[in-house]
Amino acid sequence: MKKAVVIGGCGKVGSYLVPMLVEAGFAVTTVSRGQTQPYVKAAGWEKVQKVVLDRKNEAFAASVAALEPDVVVDMICFTEKDMLSLIEALRGKVEHYLVCGSMWMHGRSAQVPVSEEECRTPMETYGIEKEKMDRAIAREWARNGFPGTIFHPGHIVCPGDVPINPQGCKSLEAFHTLRAGEPLCLPNFGMETLHHVHAKDVAGLVFAAIRAGEPSFGEGFHAVSPRAVTLAGYAQEAASWYGKEADLRFEPYDEWKRRMSEEDAASTLTHMLHSPSGSMEKAARLLGFVPQYTSYAAVRECLQSFGEL
Repeated sequence: MKKAVVIGGCGKVGSYLVPMLVEAGFAVTTVSRGQTQPYVKAAGWEKVQKVVLDRKNEAFAASVAALEPDVVVDMICFTEKDMLSLIEALRGKVEHYLVCGSMWMHGRSAQVPVSEEECRTPMETYGIEKEKMDRAIAREWARNGFPGTIFHPGHIVCPGDVPINPQGCKSLEAFHTLRAGEPLCLPNFGMETLHHVHAKDVAGLVFAAIRAGEPSFGEGFHAVSPRAVTLAGYAQEAASWYGKEADLRFEPYDEWKRRMSEEDAASTLTHMLHSPSGSMEKAARLLGFVPQYTSYAAVRECLQSFGEL
């Protein structure tokens, strides 16, 4: 029986991926800093071994390697340095290492949907590190034959976790406003984009890469829904879920932000500046993977989990 270690396995994506691996016949171990519980209950978790390890500990990489995994899925790596430290510990010992990147590896898009190779001009430290990780995965395979894959999620949506809303921030208030039929004010003209993805689809892509094996080595893949959505289009669609027509108002961002908390305004600005819209063509071509959930279907399921629909 092959062994799979999922670092951050009780998170949004791991909640779906771990049961997939168990069902496929892997002996699965999750690694986390504490005894966290998965977001979504599913069969198979009783067979999973849970190990508590902290990445800040110098022995972290060696401890993961000591678990003798065939496959490692790393959901909580945020720097090239940490990734390379783990790769060094796993070199020659694993069949496949898969690490979570981010759509934030892209800067402003020139054409949409953007491919994995385009617009590699990240705007902040988080995105810069994820882009460096992507390049390192490609380099390690090309130079050293290390079997690594990186996947780049958009805005991950999972039941039990508040989704990015039509105003571009993480709050249920915009949905409450639309449900009440009250005016919803959006920044600018509401034409900036968001690109959600259901956690189950991210897990599905990772699982597809594991099954594909070598065709995924050294590669990076977007993990997003089939199509991005504009803020205005998202608001109109969400209003329809409540049997309403969205009453949308628009203000320049610098005026609009006065309506919002500092945290929500900052979140919206980040999402607007990136306006992600990623292509899933490469995942379909190399992995045969097509996401099951549209952005809207993912958000609807999430809202239903909160009793909002």
